Amino acid sequence: MLLFYKPSEAEHQGTFEDGRQKLQKLIFMITIESLVEQGANVKLEVTPTDLKMFAESIVQRTIMAQQEEHKAAMQREAEEGWLNTRQVRELLNVCESTLNLWAKRGYLVPVKVGNKNMYAKSDVHRVQTGGKSESVTSYCKKRNG
Repeated sequence: MLLFYKPSEAEHQGTFEDGRQKLQKLIFMITIESLVEQGANVKLEVTPTDLKMFAESIVQRTIMAQQEEHKAAMQREAEEGWLNTRQVRELLNVCESTLNLWAKRGYLVPVKVGNKNMYAKSDVHRVQTGGKSESVTSYCKKRNG
């Protein structure tokens, strides 16, 4: 953490932890992270303690982000539903050969469960809403046009 001081009156005098005289008044505090986020172009003189705090904050934020990502993935997986080929054909209004072609091209890939193809609802929804590279409608127009 960086501390910015200005000269002050006598009541703000004192000593720092290392014994140096404190003859200034605290103006504001700023962290190295905030300087990085703002893209500030400044020269700094930092202590090893500052660097350690900066590194620890990066590690902590990374751990928290990974935990949140993992939790979200687990929740999505728990909520994930599956549809069989007939249900997907009806939802997307396509024939089985179209589903086979999409699987071959990686557009909508099923998961084999026993001898049945099952499709993740999230993948079907992605196709319905035009995710990845194109929507079902534009795909069919290209194919038939």
